[in-house]
Amino acid sequence: MIENQEKLQYPEKTAVGFAHEIKNPITAVRGLLQLLANPDLPAPKRTLYSEVAIEELDRANQLLNNMVYDNTPLSYQTLETIDIKAAVNKAMLSYEQAIQVKGIQLQANFMSSFKALLPKIQLSQVLVNLLKNAVEACSENGSITITVSKDDSFGIISIKDNGCGISAEALDKLFTPFFTTKKHGTGIGLSICKSIIEEAQGCIKVHSILGEGTEFIVKLPLGY
Repeated sequence: MIENQEKLQYPEKTAVGFAHEIKNPITAVRGLLQLLANPDLPAPKRTLYSEVAIEELDRANQLLNNMVYDNTPLSYQTLETIDIKAAVNKAMLSYEQAIQVKGIQLQANFMSSFKALLPKIQLSQVLVNLLKNAVEACSENGSITITVSKDDSFGIISIKDNGCGISAEALDKLFTPFFTTKKHGTGIGLSICKSIIEEAQGCIKVHSILGEGTEFIVKLPLGY
């Protein structure tokens, strides 16, 4: 495990960071199993949920391996050319049960698609963390919109909710490791997202109005 002085630079490589990230796929699998328990679930959905559950368990296993064989920087991990549309759709399926329970309207707008170049597990971590935060921020019957677009050199992913919003004071500290506004939060998810995105030569921004909602915007270099 990394030394204490490196925690702020590599939050994803702390014990808390690994615990937080391993919990996400476990939560996703639990939700998918609840959906699979429905005897009236159509066969195509059953197959799809099963495939995503297996992928999430594989992701948890890979995170555990990363923890044991610690400290491989992103730049030395296996880079993959990942289709963003497929990655976004998978993240949406991972949280479909939570979305259904809260009656959230989730919409994805693919203005254009693109491919990103980074380890697949890292992109999954970013999308799942941001979608999880949006789901938690929304009240019942809220809404979340994911928009995928691109400009000349960057692919852009926007995740926007109409939830509780974030105060101006909290926005200034939002990506600081271990800072949280949640009662039982670790304050690690967003700092991990920022670390992954910046290591991939991208950037992340947030716009929020207290009581109205929040939008996270991720920009990643195009992986041709």
